[in-house]
Formats: sequence, C-alpha cells, structure tokens
Amino acid sequence: MTRTRILTFAALAVLAAGATTAGAAAYTDDPDDTTKSQVRPLAAHGQYEGAPTTIPAGGQANAGVNCPAGQVPTGGGAKTSAFDIYLTDSFPAGTGWTVIGKNIGNSPQTLRAVVVCTVP
Repeated sequence: MTRTRILTFAALAVLAAGATTAGAAAYTDDPDDTTKSQVRPLAAHGQYEGAPTTIPAGGQANAGVNCPAGQVPTGGGAKTSAFDIYLTDSFPAGTGWTVIGKNIGNSPQTLRAVVVCTVP
C-alpha cells in the first residue's frame, strides 16, 4: 500500500512539472525564439463610431456608420444614451454597420452605430 502511494505521488509530481514547463513554453513571448510559430495580426482593426441618431419616446430608428475608404467591416455594434433603448438588429451593410433600436422610455434617447474595420 505504501509503495502504491509513493508511486502515485511521484507520477503526480512528474505530471505537474511537465504541465508547468509546457505552459511556460506555450506563453513565452520571446521574439528571438524561432522554435514555435508566433501569431501576429496582418492588419490593425480600427473601431469607428457613427453620428448619434435621436429616437423619440416609444419610437424606433436605425443608425449606421461606414468604414474608411479601402477597409471592410469585420464586426460592429451600438452605443446608447440610456437603458431605455433595446437593439432589435445589428448587421453589416455594404462597407459599414447598421443597428436598429427601439426606445421604450418616456423621453428621447440616442443610438450610435459602431463598426470594426480592417484592410482586406
């Protein structure tokens, strides 16, 4: 019984040491290390905001924003001025992003589209 426990603890120690070494090697950020491939983004991803669109109380409206010339959308979303606006849709549209929101509040609020762009 004692021999089994010793072998079990020894095996666990070896496994733990191996996992620690493998984890350290996987997360090394040494630019001179050529033993493993390093992933680098090919292009920057800029985030752009559109002009605010006012949504009247109880109303619905859409807002949009386009990427700069030569870039394409890779994602998007919206910013609102209050918790009273619910997004009902968010989608790419041509070279930009469009969002649709509904204002369930008692006062006008604003909706602004946001797009993330990159060079194709």
